[in-house]
Amino acid sequence: MTTSASIFSAAIILVEIIFVPLYLKKMWPTKNTVSLCIKMVCATGYLLLAVAAAKSVGLGSYTRTMLIAFACSWLGDLALHIPKPLKIFWLTGMAFFAAAHVFFCMGYITVQQSLFPNAPLFSAWEFGAAAAVTAVYLAVVSLKGVRLGAFLVPTAIYGVCIMLMTAKALRLAALLLSADLGKYFVPAILLIIGSTAFIQSDGSLALIMFDTRYKKFTLKVYNIVTYFAAQICLALTLFYIN
Repeated sequence: MTTSASIFSAAIILVEIIFVPLYLKKMWPTKNTVSLCIKMVCATGYLLLAVAAAKSVGLGSYTRTMLIAFACSWLGDLALHIPKPLKIFWLTGMAFFAAAHVFFCMGYITVQQSLFPNAPLFSAWEFGAAAAVTAVYLAVVSLKGVRLGAFLVPTAIYGVCIMLMTAKALRLAALLLSADLGKYFVPAILLIIGSTAFIQSDGSLALIMFDTRYKKFTLKVYNIVTYFAAQICLALTLFYIN
């Protein structure tokens, strides 16, 4: 990463550190127009970071695919925080985020094809792990009395998408570390942190959205901090992988 890229990245991270707490303060207990504007400042931060990486290292296949993923995430952030609580906005936001995770997966696949052409694109354990973890999560929240109702199927599909994304990210990180620890240590760690933070964020969000017992400020803080940490970490990988 060049000096100018490092300075810009540090500035974006500083903006996130300032605006994420402000967003949490303004959106609680009910989202509103002000909190929407602040949230989109935070969302624009990770998108700008990805664009800066593209300008710094070039517009390779990984970068292009990830830029689409971040754009979908940005639109998902917008749709999910529109103040008027209509189900269509929730469904639209979840669709954008599901698409984002598909493009995240595609991005990891392009890197794997380029650097590790002999490795299988998908392994049975990746699909199995994605389906199993999603099923276990849904079973646990059901036992805790969380009722998803009509959103059970969309939530299950989304859960499989994000878990498959996580499995692909972890596999790519393992391949990078095994190939060249010195060269790929930073991007591999960023992949691990970013992908695992994503599932923690989405897992906590489901509890907050579907059961008022879990609508607590501390859990919302955890949800938002892990979310923006995930996006920043994944955006930073673009400076190291093209």
